[in-house]
Amino acid sequence: MAETCYSKGKKILLLPEQKRNGTWICRFMIPGLTGSILRRSHDEPLPTYKSEWEAKTAAFASAKQMLEAQTAETTNPIPG
Repeated sequence: MAETCYSKGKKILLLPEQKRNGTWICRFMIPGLTGSILRRSHDEPLPTYKSEWEAKTAAFASAKQMLEAQTAETTNPIPG
């Protein structure tokens, strides 16, 4: 079940999932950002955590970092 959070006025959807071995992963989506920005390399697995809370906290922190990077690019574009 998706959980909705917000950072910098943007919606973040957290998608936790428990694996068969009892560990947790959590993907996130930020509506309005392109999929290519949000995808990890296909060879790079998501980190696993012992609890759902740890997985969601890590995913939210990653989403916030992505939003901060996007904000920095928008406010300080690299001259071309």
